[in-house]
Amino acid sequence: MVVFILFAAGIFITYFNSVSTERMLFRDARRSAQFISAEFNIATVATQAVSPSMLGTNARLALRLLPESEFIGFFQRFSSDSISLVASAGRQLPQPEFAFVRRKLLQAEALGGPDSSFRYGNSLYSYSKLLGPEGERWGVAVTEITLSRVRDVVRRNQATGAAITLGVSILAAILLLLAMRVTFLRPFAELEKAMTLAAGGDMNARLSLTSGTEFRTLSSIYNEMMAELQRAQDIIKSEVRLQEEYNSRLQKEVEIASESLRLKNDEMITMQEKLRLFESQASLGQVASKLAHELGSPLNAIYTSVQLLLENEIPETVKIKLRIIERQVETMIAIIKRSLQARKIAIPAKQRVILKNLVEETKLVMEQRMRDKSIKLEVQLDNPRVILEADPIQLQEVLINLFNNSIEAIEARKKKETPGIIRLKAHSDSDFDFPNVRLDVSDNGEGVQPEIVGQLFSEFVNSVKPDGNGIGLVICKEIVDRHNGRIFLAATSVQGSTFSIVLPARYER
Repeated sequence: MVVFILFAAGIFITYFNSVSTERMLFRDARRSAQFISAEFNIATVATQAVSPSMLGTNARLALRLLPESEFIGFFQRFSSDSISLVASAGRQLPQPEFAFVRRKLLQAEALGGPDSSFRYGNSLYSYSKLLGPEGERWGVAVTEITLSRVRDVVRRNQATGAAITLGVSILAAILLLLAMRVTFLRPFAELEKAMTLAAGGDMNARLSLTSGTEFRTLSSIYNEMMAELQRAQDIIKSEVRLQEEYNSRLQKEVEIASESLRLKNDEMITMQEKLRLFESQASLGQVASKLAHELGSPLNAIYTSVQLLLENEIPETVKIKLRIIERQVETMIAIIKRSLQARKIAIPAKQRVILKNLVEETKLVMEQRMRDKSIKLEVQLDNPRVILEADPIQLQEVLINLFNNSIEAIEARKKKETPGIIRLKAHSDSDFDFPNVRLDVSDNGEGVQPEIVGQLFSEFVNSVKPDGNGIGLVICKEIVDRHNGRIFLAATSVQGSTFSIVLPARYER
């Protein structure tokens, strides 16, 4: 039992000695980087020059003087975002590891922080700043110590310590068996108490064993070990606290600067938009009112003439064309009346509308213009028996407006060699909580400008040109809203856009 207790105590001491050895090696690695940089700075001041050959010689010499290190290098900083390896000695770093080390050093240089260290995989890198001839920050010196080497040293210490502990334990057991048992009970009790306090985090626990040389030695070693651990712990806490304070100050400064910049930017954008809208409204309002008044009379004359022609006996194909003209004149008259009434959308005159017929009629209306522009119109109805309760004139106005926008987008694109295509697809959309039909109007035009995506349905914003004076999409939105539907920009890119309309609908069997 005595042998076991002493052996356990020895292993415990060996473990803490191993931890201390590992920390010492890491600390020596950091100090090595500082020593190398100090030697470099002294030599640079003396010679008033930085020689690559001198750096290579220094790196190789330092590697021989620091047997634990596997890599020593000098990095020169060329700019705020450029730092390069100038000279090195030791192992050649793999590309991923070299890229990581270079990025970490560049970040440290950008912050202008103190000398420090970082880990990558199985390696610990320590770096220290280098000064140029004029005292400017020239670059950094870097040393690398691999954890495998540290562990080899620690394992050797552990093996040696374990062997020594075992020998000491056996010898002590023989001596203790010859001594009085009472003499050994108190030291072990004190040792157990001190170890328990240390295991609980009390680094102030100390041993005061005076009965026997071995116990006095053990007490001294333990006390020195605990003092070293306490000093290391205090240093780490102090460094962590300073780093946290620095990071906190830096984060606050960045947040304040970012918020100030964002507010200034928002104010500028708002002022520009207000100025542009004011100018557009002032000029467009006068022109629109005058045009609406002037066009009213000729349109009424055309409408009357078409009705008179329809009363005559003429071929059915001609009648179909005349009815389309009649319907479009009615739409134009309604638009003019709305313009003269400050663009108020009338209450829809809802009736039973077959979507297929509405689409076919709109296709006939746009057919000639698309043919003139060499644009192909493709129509796909997933279910031709879709019924709407809607105002056909207003819905046709929405479709025509979207078709016209697509034509403008196709004409404005840069690549003219690709044929223009407009697609109208009708299908049901399960994302909405009411029976519906979704109409997608897609084109291969130039797409919507990113800066106006969020303002498409605002007054006097054109979907093709940011500085246009369009109100078409505003009218479309008001009409769709009056039909309890939704209209939105579903997708846009440099290869085209898709506008979608979702309307309440039912499907006949």
